[in-house]
Amino acid sequence: MTVTNSKARLFLLDGMALAYRVYFAFARSPLINSRGENVSTVFGFTNTLLNILDTEQPEYFAVVFDTPEPTFRHELNDDYKAQRKEMPDDMVEQLPRIHEMLEILRIPVLEKPGFEADDIIGTLAKRAAEESIKTVIVSGDKDMMQLVDSKIVMLNPKRGGEEPEWLDADAVEEKIGLPPEKIIDYLALMGDSSDNIPGVPGIGPKSALKLLLEYGSLDNVLQHMEDISDKRSRTALLKSPESANISKTLATIHCDVPLDLEPLDLKVGEVDRQVAFEFFQNMEFRTLADRFAPEQPELKREYHLIQSEEHLKELVEAL
Repeated sequence: MTVTNSKARLFLLDGMALAYRVYFAFARSPLINSRGENVSTVFGFTNTLLNILDTEQPEYFAVVFDTPEPTFRHELNDDYKAQRKEMPDDMVEQLPRIHEMLEILRIPVLEKPGFEADDIIGTLAKRAAEESIKTVIVSGDKDMMQLVDSKIVMLNPKRGGEEPEWLDADAVEEKIGLPPEKIIDYLALMGDSSDNIPGVPGIGPKSALKLLLEYGSLDNVLQHMEDISDKRSRTALLKSPESANISKTLATIHCDVPLDLEPLDLKVGEVDRQVAFEFFQNMEFRTLADRFAPEQPELKREYHLIQSEEHLKELVEAL
């Protein structure tokens, strides 16, 4: 089946990345309800979600989550994401509420044990391109930039009050200094501390950028290690060339996840307003509860203007 409307768009939101971002945005001043529960993450997540749906009105939409099960990256490198601090307890407690909210709002949710959200997003984005659907990846993570092309862009929602950041291929190159297709090599050289991708110890963002601008690719950099003029970069590469190759494998998003659904299946359902109203009331999110409050029946009233003493006496008698 092919979509005839070439303007159709699929929005894929990286659920765990947004949850972390919102949690720490409220860290200094968390939103606590009358039961003493921290509900900041649920509130911020819901607001971001609804703002995108209201503003962009995408034809297709899904929130994608990681699962606790290890992936091939963990098998390749025992240290992959090992340095990440354990999720705060009051954030863990909010995740079921986020899932409940998504179910109530009839938002498609995707997750698959053994596969990361990034790979699911990449797989769906590539499938969507085959259906003439443009994909918007809702994330601020640098590794997602490798997916950007003529049919895939990124949307970084930013914090409240800030303008959202849109990234197409030109914007990625302007921001990083490299086109999307070289982001994997860039991460392989400099590493990614958030995922514990080691990169090459001793090579940072500036050195990685300089090497790729000069040599064009990681393979070419590794082939010319001894010719590199910068002593620190040359020494680092000669000492740990295998680290660059492992890091490239870790940083590469796989777009072949076996999924039993297609982009066309990802439509937002019709919300039961009463259920949504009760959920947000229970969470004590007044503005969100008001949004889904049941519509009051229209009351028909008949008015008569009293313009004389005689009419006033008639009204008094009637009352």
